[in-house]
Amino acid sequence: MDDELTNDDHLRALAALEAVVHNNDGALEALAGGAHERPLAALLAAYGKHTLHRVLLTAFGIEATMTRDETGQRVAELNGDPMARIVFLLTDSLHHQAALAGDDLVTAKRIGGSILLALHAFTDADNQDALTLLRALRNQVLQAH
Repeated sequence: MDDELTNDDHLRALAALEAVVHNNDGALEALAGGAHERPLAALLAAYGKHTLHRVLLTAFGIEATMTRDETGQRVAELNGDPMARIVFLLTDSLHHQAALAGDDLVTAKRIGGSILLALHAFTDADNQDALTLLRALRNQVLQAH
């Protein structure tokens, strides 16, 4: 799976996560896409990996402005952290689950739910807070666009 995400991929994934929060299967069906788009399960797994890795980088204070030595030290701490390793395992598992799912929307919804639960573990956000977070992430994409 190519984990490179376009702005449109980000927006589609965020809309799918909102549909998961609202338990809106119709919206998930509409977001399933066509023959030229990545299956929703694969998109959500890629988006989850991207977002959870960004959360980890922030949690460990890793920034682009750091020196190479500082970055190396913080990355070593991140890689040695049991919680971070669990996140890596989760994103890898979601990737494999998505590869087997193909166009199955039930699996896409479960992957989306897992991503939301993982974000909740870091942010302590409930469903309402999750929607606020998803809107903020969407605004970031729109501003960069």
